[in-house]
Amino acid sequence: MTTGDPTCRYTGTLAGQIEARWQAYWQRHQTFHTPNPTGSLAASPDRAGDGAAARAAAPKFYVLDMFPGPSGSLHVGHPLGYVATDVYGRYLRMRGHNVLHAFGFDAFGLPAEQFAVRTGRHPRETTEENIATIRHQLRRLGLAHDDRRGVSTTDVDFYRWTQWMFLQIFGAWYDEERDSARPIADLLAAFESGERATPDGRPWAALTELERRGVVDAHRLAYLDEVEVNWCPGLGTVLANEEVTADGRSERGNFPVFPRKLRQWMLRITAYADRLLADLDLLDWPEPIKAQQRNWIGRSTREEASVDGDAADERGDQVAYRLRDWLFSRQRYWGEPFPIVYDEHGPIALPESMLPVVLPETADFAPTAYDADDADSRPVAPLARLTDWVEVTLDLGDGPRAYRRETNTMPQWAGSCWYELRYLDPDNTTAFCDPEIERAWMGPGSPTDPGGVDLYVGGVEHAVLHLLYARFWHKVLHDLGHVSSREPFRRLVNNGYILAYAYTDERGVYVPASEVEHRDGGDFWHGEPVIRSLGKMGKSLHNMVTPDDMCAIYGADTFRVYEMAMGPLETSRPWDPDGIVGSHRFLQRVWRCLVDERNGELTVVDEPAKPATRRILHRTIAAVRHDLDELAFHTAVARLMELSRHVAGLERVPREVARPLVLLLAPFAPHVAEELWSRLAGNDGAGSLAYEPYPDADPAHLAETTVTCVVQVAGRMRERWDVPADIDEDELRRRALASAKVASALAGRAVARVIVRAPGLVNVVPA
Repeated sequence: MTTGDPTCRYTGTLAGQIEARWQAYWQRHQTFHTPNPTGSLAASPDRAGDGAAARAAAPKFYVLDMFPGPSGSLHVGHPLGYVATDVYGRYLRMRGHNVLHAFGFDAFGLPAEQFAVRTGRHPRETTEENIATIRHQLRRLGLAHDDRRGVSTTDVDFYRWTQWMFLQIFGAWYDEERDSARPIADLLAAFESGERATPDGRPWAALTELERRGVVDAHRLAYLDEVEVNWCPGLGTVLANEEVTADGRSERGNFPVFPRKLRQWMLRITAYADRLLADLDLLDWPEPIKAQQRNWIGRSTREEASVDGDAADERGDQVAYRLRDWLFSRQRYWGEPFPIVYDEHGPIALPESMLPVVLPETADFAPTAYDADDADSRPVAPLARLTDWVEVTLDLGDGPRAYRRETNTMPQWAGSCWYELRYLDPDNTTAFCDPEIERAWMGPGSPTDPGGVDLYVGGVEHAVLHLLYARFWHKVLHDLGHVSSREPFRRLVNNGYILAYAYTDERGVYVPASEVEHRDGGDFWHGEPVIRSLGKMGKSLHNMVTPDDMCAIYGADTFRVYEMAMGPLETSRPWDPDGIVGSHRFLQRVWRCLVDERNGELTVVDEPAKPATRRILHRTIAAVRHDLDELAFHTAVARLMELSRHVAGLERVPREVARPLVLLLAPFAPHVAEELWSRLAGNDGAGSLAYEPYPDADPAHLAETTVTCVVQVAGRMRERWDVPADIDEDELRRRALASAKVASALAGRAVARVIVRAPGLVNVVPA
């Protein structure tokens, strides 16, 4: 006779089979395709039975993750925020919302290019390979993304609109009187009419064409200037102030940075300083993040005396800012080309008809190599080496002429300034987003509502750079009438990190954490003692744990539950390889409550639940709903574990308990919940629970059925009773007078009166 696990026990192997089946089902049935109000992604009349039309009319909710740069595969720390937004999105779908949740990749810029340089492969090749790897990893986790909406900032159809937006910024100026950006055409009209004076006071008609061009260019929101920049020879590019650490080194790579005077593209973000500050008050963001933004903008006021002769005749406030205009050009290959060419007089914007300006293919993409400490070196853009691409003949309205293309590229922040808008309408070829679709998903709901994404989740490391740049970019688009929302992100939540122990030997070299033994109160690698430290995960630290490993052992649902159970979303926490076992046992317990592990048959019965079980169930429903509303995923999981222990103690599990238990679990462990739901429905997986109503607590089962009543004699407590919550005063008086402890305390004295405050107090007053 052989022994072993029952054939239908919920193991990692069975979990993997269930998860693959339901992921294929969701893909096949387009379960998480979110309908737009109009356009190519609107609900199709040919699929009237899929519920999309009804969802399109439901209250909307736009949940967004900070998208990653694809410079490698994911470790278990990366999906923390992704799982959290997925849990919340699934919960809201079951609450009747039309939820938009998409995912893309911030694939241009230094991280991807440095990875390519390090591996000796073209950045497009490594980027596409890494994107495919991460997409596979995310699919394995069962994330409910609308896969039609996914974008990469390196897609030509995406960065064509990044270039278009740059042209809008280049073609705009900031009108301080209106406190808004306006088209350059309005500025020209003001100069021509004399409404606005030229810098030297001459009439506009008296200026030469070249002089007019200089005046206009000096007002543009995107402009060229000879500025002191942060030159980083080790990276071969200049850096924005925000990319340089306080000790004068590059944030990426920790290379020395030197000040140099260079002609660079700048964006006039300082024009928006006051609005960037003031509108923080409209946002539901963590206060520390707002404080960091305020500090970076750094508005200050100091009194200045204006002196005429010996007397000060007036005093005023002078406003100063720490914020500087955004250095927007990089001497790197892997970025968006500027839609700019040069003639002998300066920059000229290409017409929209010539977009996109496609990044040319080249094997010579690496930046010019310099010694990291070579302060006298000068940047050379890799695109400048592509003479056939740089030197170009174009007809820009004056007949064919020779021009020279801009050889710098945009910084890695460009695409992330607006990607949330492209998710809304990714197939649109005539606009970055249909205005009606933008209003539907991101428009303000009231005069005091700034609009934007309903929930944005990501790491605190983006508190200044990405968020500040994206807010500026969005405000320009708003001023020019391209979006209805004043802000890109209405609510922000910063997820913490998942930390891991790393180990170093006596030389200070990191050793594989998976090979370290813990014994006798110490840590040992190959018998030698090692030093343990807690920090981030990373390949160089030899302490990476991948979600693939965990899914292979326990299944994706266990991994999801454990990540949510580890602690509050906003706090960092250490990865505990033993802790995930508890989450797996929890799902095994739920499975065992409903399924016979020997044969896989459903064991649920059609009989009423006992009152005590109903009370526990409905209190759990109320508590879990509250926790999910507050993004308190860890306490919601704890409550579900507690409920599962109660259900496991029942002799038979009633269907009226099993159904809500499965629905409560669904946002956290969607695959096993789908499997159990299909068995409860007896339909062999013919339908998904993704849009089933989330359980509502019955108020009748939430009220306390018993309360504690304090019994006093002459104001001193003599005993406590558990009594029905609806007990009346007469019954409490009768019980008090019949109590042996009350009689003992009276010691033969007569009773003057009995004060009753049902149901919690009885005070017997002796004569």
